[in-house]
Amino acid sequence: MADRRRISKLLSLILRHRPDEFGLNVDEYGFAPLSEVVEAVQQRYSEVTEEDVSGLVEGSRQHRFEIRDGNIRALYAHSFFVEMDGEPLDPPESMFMAVELETARKMKEEGMRPEDRFYLHLSKTREIAEERAEQLTAPSLIEIHAAKAKEQGLEFYERGEVVLTREIAADLLGEIIELEPSEKAGSRRRERGPRRDDSRRDGSRGDSSRRDESRRSESRGRREDRPRRREGRRDETPAPAPEPASTEPQEITYGRKPRRLAAGARR
Repeated sequence: MADRRRISKLLSLILRHRPDEFGLNVDEYGFAPLSEVVEAVQQRYSEVTEEDVSGLVEGSRQHRFEIRDGNIRALYAHSFFVEMDGEPLDPPESMFMAVELETARKMKEEGMRPEDRFYLHLSKTREIAEERAEQLTAPSLIEIHAAKAKEQGLEFYERGEVVLTREIAADLLGEIIELEPSEKAGSRRRERGPRRDDSRRDGSRGDSSRRDESRRSESRGRREDRPRRREGRRDETPAPAPEPASTEPQEITYGRKPRRLAAGARR
């Protein structure tokens, strides 16, 4: 059997994002026939069986997928719209969402809205939210007054470790909890390298950028100080100075050649 992690990623691609590319039709709740999904996986990993996929789904701690009545679906993180089914969750007093600190501050003022998905992805406990924050570079948790939100008509749907809901108003948000960045997030960032906008974010530029700009400026200065060559001339021999104009008065002919006069004739 192929690596379980690779199969899980492929299932996510198929069921969360691109079922049509694998010839699958999912229903309004995100389900597709398990046998057809297995055939799609076998296009890349021919040795994978239906039992392998079932074992991966049932043994996953994150509960990313669900098998029901011979069908399989991803439980959350779809990039296309799926309907919610089942009974809404009776939420705890508070739930949490792991986000970058800057994003949490913005949410506190403007409320929470899905950005790249159709639902907000919340965690029922602070511990689960902290685990999800390990991938963030400036991690924080923002509290949601979930019980109060339910009283105002907001519905929550439990999907494994994730709870899905729609927009949450700013007055339903509680405190922001800043977290220490994890070693995992630091190693991921080092692997990716510095972001292009890091220098703009802290208002300064790196030493290498300053050196590069200095070299470019010096190069421009040297080019500007050089005398420019004339186009079409390879040598730099100065052109001879023009001869001074004659002071002797010239006859104006208006385009006609001057006639020669016979000796003693008057002009």
